[in-house]
Amino acid sequence: MQSLKSSAESAPANLFQDSRGLFTSRRYNNSMTLSDILTNPGVHLLLLLVSVLVLSYAANYWLSRIFDGRTYRYLIAPGVIVHEYSHALGCIVTGARIKQIRVFDERGGAVVHEEPRFALGQGIISLAPIFGAAVTVYLLAVLLVPEFVGLRELQISSWQFLVFAYLAASITAAMAPSKQDLKVGLGSFVAISLVIGVVALWPLASRWFGFLLGDTYDRAVGIIQFSLIVLATLALASSVTYFALGRTVRKGAKYQAFD
Repeated sequence: MQSLKSSAESAPANLFQDSRGLFTSRRYNNSMTLSDILTNPGVHLLLLLVSVLVLSYAANYWLSRIFDGRTYRYLIAPGVIVHEYSHALGCIVTGARIKQIRVFDERGGAVVHEEPRFALGQGIISLAPIFGAAVTVYLLAVLLVPEFVGLRELQISSWQFLVFAYLAASITAAMAPSKQDLKVGLGSFVAISLVIGVVALWPLASRWFGFLLGDTYDRAVGIIQFSLIVLATLALASSVTYFALGRTVRKGAKYQAFD
């Protein structure tokens, strides 16, 4: 519980709670600054989604070119499991009956389900892996490397850190929704973000959201941002490794991708 508190304190200032400051000031000022736009909860959600997509696709791209065949499949196996069961959890939340869950097939995995019970449910199902992966990585950090969450000195030679590094790399690499997920769910997510963003501009509604969701939203954003730090590290490390191996090949070494 203490680790969760530390993460919340390191997250951005609560976007819902201080309605008298951030939100009600817009009631008396017609002008809106760039900071106001970027800290709007709806815009913030969209920026988080774009960051996850860019970094996860980049990490997956480089890893798929460093590792070939079975090695790559073993590497991302935990991530595929988290990804597909996050979809399944999204189905449960939205009332969509699950017909089949495939974790390992030629395309990686899939969840076959019926239509959700409300209009925006497909967006929740499609983008559930982002939140499922973020929560899983955070809980793994709390369990295995709590000093990482508390920004204390890490023992990178410990088995706990090595296990965390592997699982976190696998899960965040498979964190982004697939192209099919985006095709069917992006519109719903954008609609949800727009509703939240517009509501946040209304002082009375923002006070109500601050009372009900302020701490929850703040902690959720902090957890997603924590996973983005891990994901950015993975994307950078995999790209540097790929180009370093490429230079080795150009110099005449007999490097071959792992199989």
